[in-house]
Amino acid sequence: MASRTAAPSRRTGRTARAAPSVAAGAPGSAGAARAPRRAGPPVELRPLRVAVLILLLIAAALYVSPLRAFFAQQDSYARQVASLKQAQLRNSALRTQIATMRTRDYVTRQAREQYQLVPAGVQAFVVKGLPTGGAAGALGTTADAVVAKTPAPSLLARLADLWRTIRQ
Repeated sequence: MASRTAAPSRRTGRTARAAPSVAAGAPGSAGAARAPRRAGPPVELRPLRVAVLILLLIAAALYVSPLRAFFAQQDSYARQVASLKQAQLRNSALRTQIATMRTRDYVTRQAREQYQLVPAGVQAFVVKGLPTGGAAGALGTTADAVVAKTPAPSLLARLADLWRTIRQ
């Protein structure tokens, strides 16, 4: 019979715990104002879940640096392509200007404008008060006006580029 009475007392001892009483004026009485403990079971840590979580965090940490380098290389590539296109446009504008400068009409016009030379037998007149403006100035700014800056790619475009790169 002693065993029967001991078992119920153990059960009640586990479930019914008395909170220590704290005197109202005693130091540390702020403990009475704390939130009550949860009645549910404590959070159970499962080793397999913790290991998987740690492995996922390590894998994510290992992918951050290569992805950052990949996106930096993509940005550098985009800047270099834009620079190349700008140089090609400027090069084509300069070739057009060279082709124009090699013509006889251009040489004649420049001789008249800059050196006031005229062909033999032609009488020259100077008209003052006309607006000035040369063809060379207009040709020099053509390449700069045509080139537009390319905007930075969006995150969605970067991810699409990353996916395309992975699939290849």
